[in-house]
Amino acid sequence: MGKKVRKATVLSTKQITPHLQRIIVGSDEFNDLSAQYIGNYVKVLIPQNGLVDFNIKTTCMRSYTIRHVDEHTGALTLDFVINMHQGPATNWAKEAKVGDEVGIAGPGPKKLDNYDHSYYLLLGDLTSVNAIKGYVQQLPINAKIDAIIHAPTKDDVISLDSSRDVTWLITNNPDTDMINALKSLPLSEQQPIVFMALEAGLVRKAKTILTDELAIPRSQIVASGYWKKGLDSEAYKLKRQHTAAKNS
Repeated sequence: MGKKVRKATVLSTKQITPHLQRIIVGSDEFNDLSAQYIGNYVKVLIPQNGLVDFNIKTTCMRSYTIRHVDEHTGALTLDFVINMHQGPATNWAKEAKVGDEVGIAGPGPKKLDNYDHSYYLLLGDLTSVNAIKGYVQQLPINAKIDAIIHAPTKDDVISLDSSRDVTWLITNNPDTDMINALKSLPLSEQQPIVFMALEAGLVRKAKTILTDELAIPRSQIVASGYWKKGLDSEAYKLKRQHTAAKNS
C-alpha cells in the first residue's frame, strides 16, 4: 500500500441495510483516484474523540474496500458493517456526520492478480462484498465465476452493479451453510482460482475443504480472515500482530 495519507471529509452517510452504513468521503487530494481503483482497499484512519491521528505508525486504522470512485472528484464510497461487530471503525461509522474529518491511506492493491484464468470461485460476506463486486466487474467476461456471499438477512442484499450471477446465502449459520454450499458446487474440470474473505474460523474450514476434498492447489487460493468471531476488531488486530511476530 502506498504510504500517502490524505486528509478527507465525510460528504454523506446513510444506513443502506440493517448491517451496512455507506459513507462517501472526499478530498482535494483525491484527484489521482479513478474507477480503476474500484475493488482496491484503503486504510481508513479512524478519528478518536473527534480527532484524527495522521501518523501512520500510531493511528487507529482499518482496511476498507472501495465500492465506487466518483469520476469527477475522486470521492470514495465505502461500506462499513454495523450492528454485528464491535470496534472503533464500526462505532465511528454509526456516529459519523457530514463534515467530519477522516484520514485515508492508500489505495493498496487487489488481492487477486491473475486475470487470465477461465474459472474463479469467490466467497465472501458483508465485510468483503465490495471486493467481490470489484472482481465480478473486472474479471474476463468469458471466464466462469461462481460467487457466494453470506448475509444475515435478505434486506442486506445489495447490488454489485454487474450482470453476473451471484448467490446470496441468507443464513444465521454460515459456518455450516457456506461449507455445504461449497461442497455442492458443480466444479468444472478446470480448477478455479479462489478468493475468499470471511470470518477467520470459516476461512480455515473452507480452505480445508478446497485443498483436501476438492484438490485445489494452495497456490490457487487467496484467503483472508477479515474478522474473528468472539473478538472485537481491535482484539483481532492485536492477535494477528502477535501471530505474525511469532512466525517471523
